[in-house]
Amino acid sequence: MDQTLPLARAPHGFREVRSWPLLELEELALIRDDLCATLPGRERSRLEDVPESVVLVASELATNALSYAGQPAVVRLSERDGEYLLEVVDRAPDRIPGAVGGGPSGQGGFGLLLAARLADEVGWYRTATAKHVWARFVVRARQPSMSA
Repeated sequence: MDQTLPLARAPHGFREVRSWPLLELEELALIRDDLCATLPGRERSRLEDVPESVVLVASELATNALSYAGQPAVVRLSERDGEYLLEVVDRAPDRIPGAVGGGPSGQGGFGLLLAARLADEVGWYRTATAKHVWARFVVRARQPSMSA
């Protein structure tokens, strides 16, 4: 079954932290490494799995952009108090992003479903020359564990 993402502009008030141009899939490893270096590390135990989720979703959305829309694409990370906004921009505004489910395992089509599951909010919008797929992540404080 195909599912489309909500058609919605990205939330406002975010400040761009970094952006990466993307021309080929081989560049994704560099973007993932750079994202890991840019996002708060595991030593800040108050963060849940936001950094790992952002890196995984960035990889999925960027792969989709190159696979279905061609090059170039741009991966953009922005932040505001307690939130991250990940946005992937491609040059195929007429291609509506859709998630595919129920197909044979290993044949792909689950990147947008994964993004929808890991992010607090996802959406997309288009301009005359580009499509923007975005995911918003809220940083939550970990609850202290109760010891008996």
